[in-house]
Amino acid sequence: MKTFLLVIVGLSGGALVGAGMFAFFIALGVIERVIDISRTEAYRGMYKIAILLGSLLSTLIYMFRFGVRANKGWLLLIGLPMGIFVGMIASALTEVLNVIPFLSIRIGITKWAYLLIIAIILGKVLGSILYWGLLKIQ
Repeated sequence: MKTFLLVIVGLSGGALVGAGMFAFFIALGVIERVIDISRTEAYRGMYKIAILLGSLLSTLIYMFRFGVRANKGWLLLIGLPMGIFVGMIASALTEVLNVIPFLSIRIGITKWAYLLIIAIILGKVLGSILYWGLLKIQ
């Protein structure tokens, strides 16, 4: 009974988080903005398939602790497009929410807003290096 309850709670939590993320992307129009920025309107269906397959694959990888042996060249070929896509999603989200102008006005650094952008970029780079550097690659 305890295991069944844990399964129900886990599935409910996952469904709630997943629904929230998709609602977040749809309500803000982040995916639409990425399509507009990249001028890939013809591949709209591929975006849907990629998002669904990516979420399913990442869920399976995390659930079953699946590992892949790969050399650095393959990791570069796979990681570069993934990083570009994540960067595009993040920049589209930032643009949709007008985060940088709002934050620079709120903090009172409108004249120095470019420093805020540099800090965000360096934070993303440092976070990626720490994450991927500390991640064990089999």
